[in-house]
Amino acid sequence: VGGLEPPTSASQTRRAGRLRYTPADKSIIRSMYKRQDVAVSSPVTFIMLFFLLPLTLHSAACTPNNISSTKENDTIPAISESPKSTTTTAPSSLQDAPSPTSTLDCLASGGKILNDHFESELLGTIIEFMVYLPPCYHTNLQQDYPVVYLMHGLSYTNEQWLRIGLVDSMDSLIAEDSLPPFIIVLPYESDPEPPQISQFPDALTQELIPWVDAHYRTLADKQHRAIGGVSRGAAWAVQIGFEHRELFSAIGAHSLPLFQSDNGSIHLWLNQEPIEDQPRVFIDIGRNDQEWKSAQNFANLLDANHIPHEWYMFKNGHTESYWSSHLEQYLLWYTQDW
Repeated sequence: VGGLEPPTSASQTRRAGRLRYTPADKSIIRSMYKRQDVAVSSPVTFIMLFFLLPLTLHSAACTPNNISSTKENDTIPAISESPKSTTTTAPSSLQDAPSPTSTLDCLASGGKILNDHFESELLGTIIEFMVYLPPCYHTNLQQDYPVVYLMHGLSYTNEQWLRIGLVDSMDSLIAEDSLPPFIIVLPYESDPEPPQISQFPDALTQELIPWVDAHYRTLADKQHRAIGGVSRGAAWAVQIGFEHRELFSAIGAHSLPLFQSDNGSIHLWLNQEPIEDQPRVFIDIGRNDQEWKSAQNFANLLDANHIPHEWYMFKNGHTESYWSSHLEQYLLWYTQDW
């Protein structure tokens, strides 16, 4: 598909017909029109003004004080915008329908990355995370957005997603209308403990998700929420996504090494719910990745249990350049039902 290797025979689900693999390169062009007023003068005009000026001044002097010029009262209040404000001084009609010029302006400006945090009772420390807000988030104040939670690999921070090109890919795909605008949350696992004792999954599902839904304009339901990750983050995405199927409609496992401690839980995950209630799953890995057997075995289990999924084995290994080369494919897959 698209010049890349096709899915292996382990996949029994729909192919990525909508996926693109060439970075978007569409420009946004704005045209500015200048209005010019042309003045025409002639001797007749000056003669007429000579006789009419006294009459005009007399008429103005006799005009009652409570009558004013229409043009002076025709100005539209300016829209005031602040990064986290959901109110505006503009009339509601202007809020609901941003002008084409303002939409082009905010699309050209791109999305915004914010650093955020709150105190976690479960972890006993501060949870730090980044939020990508799509273009026009602060302009289209009546719009709510789907959310994707993306987790980083072991020994890295959530800046890993920025390094592999997340912001540029999102801005480009949204600007060319290949992606719907959505919010991305990048949690930071600051103290990676063994998965069997870590409180990170509980902090994410019980604290982070409700906090994000309360402070950002999200579509706070399962159908508009997805989870994914690379490397260790992929293992977390599988565990958290299947343990909390009521929260996520899609799970992305990129270069997946399953946690060994999850081996006893996998069959329970895959058999507890009706198939139609299971989340969609995307699994990919490089041929030179030492974890490829773990990823393939999990894809085979999904096959055996008829769980909707896509499974890909591409070239190359367990590197940021690998994830960067497939990032656009990931983003398009997460949003294919939105």
